[in-house]
Amino acid sequence: MERKDSEDKVSPALRIRGAELVFDDPGVRNTIVFLAEFRPGTGPGEMRAAATFQGLLIREHPDLALPHLLLEGTLDQLEALARREETSYLWPASDDLVRGNPVRGCGGSIGQAILRIGQGWDGAGKGAVELGWTLSRYPSRVPADEALQAVEAALAEWSRWVRVDFRQSGNPSAARHLNLLFAGGAHGDPFPFDGRDGRWRTPFYPAPVNAEPVAGDMHFDDDENWQIGTDTDIYSVVLHELGHALGLGHSDTPGAVMYPYYRRAEKLSEEDIREIQGMYAARTAGTDPPPAPAPTPTPNPPPTVPSAPPPAGTPDRVAPTVTISSPAQTAVVVTAESVTLRGTAKDNQGVSLVTWWSNTAGVGVAAGTTEWSVASLPLMKGTNYIKITAFDASGNASWKSVVITRR
Repeated sequence: MERKDSEDKVSPALRIRGAELVFDDPGVRNTIVFLAEFRPGTGPGEMRAAATFQGLLIREHPDLALPHLLLEGTLDQLEALARREETSYLWPASDDLVRGNPVRGCGGSIGQAILRIGQGWDGAGKGAVELGWTLSRYPSRVPADEALQAVEAALAEWSRWVRVDFRQSGNPSAARHLNLLFAGGAHGDPFPFDGRDGRWRTPFYPAPVNAEPVAGDMHFDDDENWQIGTDTDIYSVVLHELGHALGLGHSDTPGAVMYPYYRRAEKLSEEDIREIQGMYAARTAGTDPPPAPAPTPTPNPPPTVPSAPPPAGTPDRVAPTVTISSPAQTAVVVTAESVTLRGTAKDNQGVSLVTWWSNTAGVGVAAGTTEWSVASLPLMKGTNYIKITAFDASGNASWKSVVITRR
């Protein structure tokens, strides 16, 4: 995400930490540890060169995702880095990152506060909503009853603070339904997993940001070392991803559940609660969530969305064609907080799926195929890179992109 004003590139929480440094000894180098996000397209070498040019110390951490660096330096060096063109955003490092503890990185861009992606399941304003949910495929390394209890506990923590009631259901493809599954490799969506320590989870935002039936779903790579109460803790991961499934983006405040690098969590922070209560009606006395039904887990049922069978005869190697009709230009400037995209896709054997990717809003599935649309895609201030990809049943794909700059 691009920010041109260096003041906007520094998290308010990071400025507070910098102001708290004690400069009572001129011989002591007072430093702060922080995370830096760089603009899309900035290579690892360019990122490191920018940091070292300002005299910043690069702290290596194996769990950081591109385009992030963990840095240490003075407040003056931090401000100098913020003035560089390739710098996108700077925010505080969590204690786990500072100590070198293993963390899970959710990826995606960071905002100055928790972003709200769309209007949530209840639409505009702050209302109540009931959502179905299913754990349709269980993790293979954790007992089914323990995995189910962890998921139920994460659901209950969000429902404790807002009037979002979760009802266990047996129809994972239903509308207004959260389907959680643990699977390996290709698993029915356009984002296959690639083994341990690679792509490891795919959350989907509420409709219309992500289209039904995947809106609100959470997919997890079963090849990861899933655990209960230790790394990688199912409760902590599901708690964070549920925030996305309800419509929240990332926080730049260490300690918040929606902070993008996390390890283990117990409960929502004050910031998480404030932001989710900005989307849904607050839970008050007399509106307690209904008790959860007794769990009846069935370990490892078959996948609910099977991959398409290979075509008969000669393999199809013809990729679909995709066009973006709205916006009509490949680069546009707007002032709106969201945009609706439309277009068409064609293939010799038929288009099976159209997806979208944004450097600021994540990923999702468009509504429709030969005529597709993405409604109310959120836009961050600055540059938003959006890619539309069409797939056929054989896995062939092609894409088109548009750059939308929000003033």
